[in-house]
Amino acid sequence: MEQELWDAYDREGNPLGFDLIRGEPVPEGVYHLIVEVLAVTHDGQVLVTKRHPDKGWGGCWEYTGGSVVKGETPVEGALRELREETGIAVSAQDLHPIYVDAWPGMTGMGSAIYHSFVVFFDLSEQVIQLQEGETVDYELLSYEAFKRFLLEDRFVDVVRRRFLDHQEDFDRIITAHFR
Repeated sequence: MEQELWDAYDREGNPLGFDLIRGEPVPEGVYHLIVEVLAVTHDGQVLVTKRHPDKGWGGCWEYTGGSVVKGETPVEGALRELREETGIAVSAQDLHPIYVDAWPGMTGMGSAIYHSFVVFFDLSEQVIQLQEGETVDYELLSYEAFKRFLLEDRFVDVVRRRFLDHQEDFDRIITAHFR
């Protein structure tokens, strides 16, 4: 299996000019990029996926996310992760940036800078396909039901904390979309 490479960044998101290898220790003060995408149908249903039992936080629920690989931008990484984990294919213009937030040492993979997006998609034009080894189930929940579900122990804790830290931003873009 080929090693997954990440670009190394400082806390402000400036490239450091060297690579990181997934699974190997990340030096202190060095970050890699992670994307998260909250996918919402045009009728207001939020897509959540259940993590494969063999992964960290196995059997827990989350929304789409993953590491940005070497040479990718956060937008390219978000589009790839969404397509790989759910089968949903959208364009860069469909992504709505929510926040960029550095989390030192919170991922178990070293420090990371999270780029978070919301995407609205037409479920009738997409087929949800789960990625083998990554996701094992999915549900579509109203935004209000999603916000309640997010508080349950079945949801990945660090994803919950980032969402709650920026909930006003999510609420604002989702509310504006459905006006």
